[in-house]
Amino acid sequence: MNILVALPHYFNEVNQSNYGSGRKGQRQARSLALIQCLSSLLALQREEHDLILSIAKRGIERTQKSKSQTQLDIHLFTDGEHVLEPVLTIFRQNINIHEIKLENSRELPLKARDYLINQGLTYDLCLYLEDDLIIRDTEFLKKQHWLIHKSEHKAVLMPHRTEWVPRTKGQRLFVDGPLRPEFIQRFCEPKLAVARGTYQGQRELVFDQTDNPHSGLFCISGQQAGELAQIAQPKDGFIGPLETAATLTVLQRYVVLKAAWKDRYFLWVEHGHPSFQGYCTSWPMVGEPL
Repeated sequence: MNILVALPHYFNEVNQSNYGSGRKGQRQARSLALIQCLSSLLALQREEHDLILSIAKRGIERTQKSKSQTQLDIHLFTDGEHVLEPVLTIFRQNINIHEIKLENSRELPLKARDYLINQGLTYDLCLYLEDDLIIRDTEFLKKQHWLIHKSEHKAVLMPHRTEWVPRTKGQRLFVDGPLRPEFIQRFCEPKLAVARGTYQGQRELVFDQTDNPHSGLFCISGQQAGELAQIAQPKDGFIGPLETAATLTVLQRYVVLKAAWKDRYFLWVEHGHPSFQGYCTSWPMVGEPL
């Protein structure tokens, strides 16, 4: 598979910000998140051969040819000023960095999104994501490809986004829980168990037309990119430009699915710069287990 990837990158410490990309005192944490984000993307690549450092022969050997290859064409968009330059220096040889001069840097996500859509037609998959998301599932792209083609390019599969819960041994906070009905119903009508499928012979999986379609990313086929390129793209409307780029872009055109809660580990990503875990101690426990 050939994969086109686009992500916006911005960091500017200010006194008050609702976003981790602007929160004061977070340079180190944000740098670690960006490093892990880009590293996880590069780890999804597969060449036809891997190399082996042969200490005995003092040379480089090759593995047998792989049956499948995955190539990622990664494009990172910045305003050329508010960047974590030491991190970009590490990855500069492996990614394409675009500097765009904007009056309002909040539009960077929209520019990255537009590039992905306008250039994506010839790719197998097109992935947009925010710069603090970590993909730890080595089959993430295969699962996306599977569902898109099973739905005949009519659906988009969003992962569940998680943060680890402090002082626990493996408990995770799924940060994109149910939104208020009066808000989400402006965009779609959530429904449970609207799709089912079996991935690679495993047990049957259930998918919901989700009541919170946001994940900080979207993954579409080249065909879907071509379809989106034919219509106007939203600049705002789903909270702000950042959320609009990641969510309303596909929500305006496709059925947006997430795995049902019982199948939540089928597709998930880690929020590498945690922003929500504090709610675990400040908000009360409510309702019955989902």
